[in-house]
Formats: sequence, C-alpha cells, structure tokens
Amino acid sequence: MASPVPGAIEPVASVWPRALSQVPAVDADGWRTTPVTAVSATELLMYVMPGEGRAERLEIYDTATGRTRVLGAVPYPEKDYYPQSLDVGEKYIAWHAEKGANRERADFWIMPREGGAARRVGEVAADVDRTGIAGDHLVWSLEKGGGVYRMPLTGGTPERLPGSDGLHLSAWPWAHEGETGLNMTKIVNLETGRASAVAIPEGVDMMQCHPQWCAGMRDSRLVVQRVDGSARRTLPGTLVRTGFTWLHGDRFALFLLNAPDRQQPVLYDLSTGTMAAIGPVQPHDTSSRPSSALFWGDGAERTVLNLKAIPG
Repeated sequence: MASPVPGAIEPVASVWPRALSQVPAVDADGWRTTPVTAVSATELLMYVMPGEGRAERLEIYDTATGRTRVLGAVPYPEKDYYPQSLDVGEKYIAWHAEKGANRERADFWIMPREGGAARRVGEVAADVDRTGIAGDHLVWSLEKGGGVYRMPLTGGTPERLPGSDGLHLSAWPWAHEGETGLNMTKIVNLETGRASAVAIPEGVDMMQCHPQWCAGMRDSRLVVQRVDGSARRTLPGTLVRTGFTWLHGDRFALFLLNAPDRQQPVLYDLSTGTMAAIGPVQPHDTSSRPSSALFWGDGAERTVLNLKAIPG
C-alpha cells in the first residue's frame, strides 16, 4: 500500500483527472446552482436557488454532455421549513424537512429520480438526523439517542427496525453506533443484521468509519485502519483532520496538509493510500451526510470533484 509523502502530493487534476469537472454556477434561468451529491460518474444532483435563499428545485447536471435536466420543485408548505438530508435511491430521491420554530417535527418527501412532482410521505414529531431509501420504504434515524425507523413510500405508521437501538443511519443499509465527534463503536448492516465491532486502538478518539475503513485521532496524529483493526497505519503529522466529519463517498477522507508554508486540503483514498491535493481553498459539501461531490469556486463556474468517477 502506498505510503503518503506530504511533500510529493500531486494535484487532483493529475491524480484523478476524469473525476474533475467545471460546472456552471447559474442555470439557464439565471438561478444559482449548487452541487448536492453525485448520482453517477457523470451526473450531479443540484440545488437550484433564485438568490441567496432557499433551494426551489432540483436538477441533474451531466458533466459529460453539459446538459441540465430539471427534476421538480422543492415544496415549502409552511413558514418555518428546512429541507435536509437528500438521499438518491434507484427510483426516488428522498429527504426530510425540519419544521416549526424549534424544528421539533419532520416531514418526509420523495421525488421520482427521473423527475416529477414531489410527494409527501408522512410526518413525525422527532429530531430526524438522516433519511434514506430502502426498497419500497423510507428510512431514517434520530439525532438524540439513535434508533432507525421505516415507513412505506405510500405512507403509513412508522416502525422501529429491530436491533437498531442507539444506531444512526449512515447510508442504507449501513448504520453505526456512536455520536458525531465521538468514536464509532459498531457498524451494522440493517438488511442482514450483521454487526461488526470497531477495533479502536488505545488512545484513539473521534474514530469515524465507512463499512470497511475508519479514521481517527491519537496524540494529534491521524490513524487509519479497517473496521477490524487490520491495515492500521499512522499518517504523517503534517496531515490533520478537517472539522468533525471528514469521511466522504465509500472510501475517501478529506484531510488538511498543515505545512509551514501552506494549508492544503487533501483527499485521501483509504483503500490505496493515494492522495491528491485539492484547492487552494477548503472544498464545500452541501449534503447533510458526507457527500460524494466536493466543489470549490464562487465565480461563473465551480470546480467539482465527483468521487463516483474515481476508479476502484
């Protein structure tokens, strides 16, 4: 496996050139567009906003053809209404909207992936943190205390999934035990019921995991490993964490090269040890779950790194 050498980090344009695209920052109507996540190796799900305010519709931008496809409007049936946590399934895009002055309730919505009117699935009086699609059901977890629930896409009574106590949805069918900013202690496949304990080395905290790979901190050094503790390695001290969430896509982590002469965002492939320099600025991510599309630039175009377009 490759050993990271910070002084030799090449730019992402050299390492993964096919994953990099220039995307218009405004659409044909003059509305601002913002990448949400990657739908495929060439398609990006976009929020579209008339100004600096809320997202009014969803679009798909194809980086291979440069064409835009309008999906539909994002509903706002109440005054205090805040769409969150978009998830792209095979047939639908799902999200929840926090509502009320204290955001104490949540509505669930789906929209056909090929486009069409959004449809409200149901409502819960709960602090939803993430939403996803599992076949013909919408699934979600709770921010406080955890627990994963489901509801038919046609609506109905919420049902708590067996064995999901204390779990938070990652990306269906995966869930984890542990709060943001703390160690994840268990990874669970909610379809099969199989649970894997995270092998946390002594002194490591803030351990975050994909289904296969994890990254945490020990004595200000980044430690990466498989969930079972194998393939463990400590990264150079010049690589530091970025905020409280740094995992993206299925196998990537966003770190920061903290060299004496510069601070440089770096995308790290946990499976191969390959790194690529991003920037010169910290990339954005508008998804409430770690997104598979990172972007930067505030001019007429944005530079987008599509993690689904990276081989392997």
